[in-house]
Amino acid sequence: MRAVMKGRDLEGLVFLGKVESVNVEFCDDKKTLAKVVVKTTDGDEVESECIPVRAAGKISIVIKHYLRMGIGNHIITNEKSVGNVDMEGENETEDRQTS
Repeated sequence: MRAVMKGRDLEGLVFLGKVESVNVEFCDDKKTLAKVVVKTTDGDEVESECIPVRAAGKISIVIKHYLRMGIGNHIITNEKSVGNVDMEGENETEDRQTS
């Protein structure tokens, strides 16, 4: 039994670095509804609810692009947090108020 998540939550798993692969499975014989199935790095499978095929295809393509770009490797890893936020320097909102 797979856990069921929304499509946007499946995309969020990519940003957390938890997605290994993605696939689309049809829900009916007419092939009008499909679900996105994600295999996680933990070996579990998570799926979306049955949605129109076009929407499932778009979600899977976005996830595949994120995986190719290596998004999960640059944002959060199990060992450490990596960020692009400048933690040093002055507060920009204070600078705007005094200028």
